[in-house]
Amino acid sequence: MSPLPQEAERLLSVEPNRFVAERDQLVRTLRSEDRRIEADTVAALRKPTVVVYAVNRAARDRPKAAVGAADAARKVKEAQIGGASESFRNASTELDEALDLLAEVAVAHVAPRGKTPSDAMRRRVRELLRTAVSDDDARESLARGTLTEELEAVGFSSYAGMAPAPPREERKHSGPSRAEQQEARRREHEHALKQELAKAERRLQDAAQAVRKAERESKAAERAVASIRTKIDRAG
Repeated sequence: MSPLPQEAERLLSVEPNRFVAERDQLVRTLRSEDRRIEADTVAALRKPTVVVYAVNRAARDRPKAAVGAADAARKVKEAQIGGASESFRNASTELDEALDLLAEVAVAHVAPRGKTPSDAMRRRVRELLRTAVSDDDARESLARGTLTEELEAVGFSSYAGMAPAPPREERKHSGPSRAEQQEARRREHEHALKQELAKAERRLQDAAQAVRKAERESKAAERAVASIRTKIDRAG
């Protein structure tokens, strides 16, 4: 897909119930300006999920935190690979603080007014944030508040929350202890389970929406049938 025109980036932080109308209006505007390729790119945009909308809004509401999270994630990866323990700890702290702030702002946008956000929503927001900072392209999209979808895990778990690798000169003499290896495996397993849970919750939500839609369509069809029968009776 071609890069989004600048005018389209704001669409990704528009409330989901307004997204389609505003997207279509922008498509018409771009086509009237003979910007057909850009118009087609915008027309192909799917309505973001509530979680994507919330995270994009949080990134735009707290741009310093969004940029800070992206920068800290890069530092975490570099420090873990290079074996810089102090840099790793500092960057991890910066990352956690930035993500905590973004997560709280995000869930505030989707929580029912006057109610506490659900645990499921908090998990999905947190998973998207953690996954976004793990990928170079998604990290930049997070910093701008232009994520387009909920992402699959792409590798951040391979170093997030783990101690950095020891400096090269130390590796000849030492390695991870058995306890450290077990803890790393536990974290990986927990992360995988959380990913499965998030997917299952999304499928459940989609199924519930489909059921509600089918019920609405069924009631509408019943009303239409009843109306037609009444007209037939009157005509007879």
